[in-house]
Amino acid sequence: MKVPDTLLYSIFQQQDEKIRRNVARKTIEISTGKRIHNLSDDPSATFNVVNLRKEIAQLSQFSKNRLFADVNLSYIDFTLGKMSDKVKWLYTKAVQAKNEIHTADALRSLGIEFREAIDFLLDRANEKLGENYVFSGSSLTTRPFDENFNYLGSSEAFNVQIDEANFTEVFPPGERVFTTNVYQMDTLFNSPDSTFGVSGTMSVSYDSTTVNADYGRGIWYLSAKVSDPDAPLSSYGLDGDLVLYDGAMNEVARISNYGSYSLNDLISQINTAFGGENVSASLISNPDGTYTLRISDGDSPADNFISDTANNVLESNTPANFVRILNALMPPEVRAYVHQVPDGRYTLRLVPEEDATTLSISFTGSALGTFSTRNVFQLLGELRDKLLSGLAPDESDLHAVQRSYDRITTARSGVGSLLSQVKAQQSVQENRMDVLKKQKSDSEEADLSESIMEYTRYRTAYDALMRIVADTRDMTILRYLR
Repeated sequence: MKVPDTLLYSIFQQQDEKIRRNVARKTIEISTGKRIHNLSDDPSATFNVVNLRKEIAQLSQFSKNRLFADVNLSYIDFTLGKMSDKVKWLYTKAVQAKNEIHTADALRSLGIEFREAIDFLLDRANEKLGENYVFSGSSLTTRPFDENFNYLGSSEAFNVQIDEANFTEVFPPGERVFTTNVYQMDTLFNSPDSTFGVSGTMSVSYDSTTVNADYGRGIWYLSAKVSDPDAPLSSYGLDGDLVLYDGAMNEVARISNYGSYSLNDLISQINTAFGGENVSASLISNPDGTYTLRISDGDSPADNFISDTANNVLESNTPANFVRILNALMPPEVRAYVHQVPDGRYTLRLVPEEDATTLSISFTGSALGTFSTRNVFQLLGELRDKLLSGLAPDESDLHAVQRSYDRITTARSGVGSLLSQVKAQQSVQENRMDVLKKQKSDSEEADLSESIMEYTRYRTAYDALMRIVADTRDMTILRYLR
């Protein structure tokens, strides 16, 4: 059967165009090393390459963020280490000042050392790395602390993203890093034995625990804990005489050797012996499972007085007595102190045993004052001022310096944990980058040896096509010229 020339020509055109196109494509691949140059070259592969380029760019930014976090967190860790060493040294000095006999001049000299150390600590807290303050949170260009130890930075941390779902804190707010849980009252008293002059109830809450302590004229507590209210008080080292006086300080009744009674029996004795004067006693169950007693004068105003020859039962009406009562009512996780301030007056401090414990302190009735927390620099600065005034540290000062050390080391531990996580991301990101680049290369780069082989195959096919057409029509140059 004779094949029409038009059909033969049409087939030739189609194959010629296809083979020429493939030859041209392989020629470009060999010359550029790229398999894809236009979207039309391979739409599916081009789409994959575009996505891979986006992932590589994103991962590259994450890697830069990780390096930024690594450098800054390493510097913060180093800075907090220097600060903790300095506070540890200050604690040693404070213990010496409290436990050893010092003259006022010696205490003032130690105060100068404290002043120099606090200047060092404040400088570290106001450190900059590049243009950024490292303890100012998201307010990167704001100096965190002023000369009065007030925090001026942001309460929000500055974070960077180091992977798709992980934001890492780089610059923590100094308010959080250096604020302790030492609670100090703003009301000041001339003496630990000054009377309050007001009455009410103070409530101290933390976690699921709440302690209520009444204060004011005509309220007394046993300032000790007992685990068994039916055991003799003498088994707890408690004994003495409990004496009731009227308003003119005339003895009205006496309970002698109360150590021979149990707590429950003593309550019954008080209600019997003192009840005629409208004085009553009740059992108090403490949150830690121990017991104490409360005595109140029902007259308004209270016109009776109770004296304990052993000073165990105390009227809840002075800072010194109230602190002893609080410590009898509260679990050992929180301690109360009478604290002397630099001008020689006194106030109250509450300090949890654990650095992470937060207290809520409130009042009903007439409030004794307002409690607020202090930061590391305020606590140390107050001790510095006491020493410069020639006053020795008290027990709450030692606890405050210890808590300052705890706060800094806890913050450093948190930074160290973040730093470990950041460093662990390095190998993850590097491995992921290698995988993405390999995938991109496989989709985008040409295999040179394969491209040369395909180019040769297409050239051979083209030559074969030309010969087939020529042989089919018996076409030669001589016939064409004739």
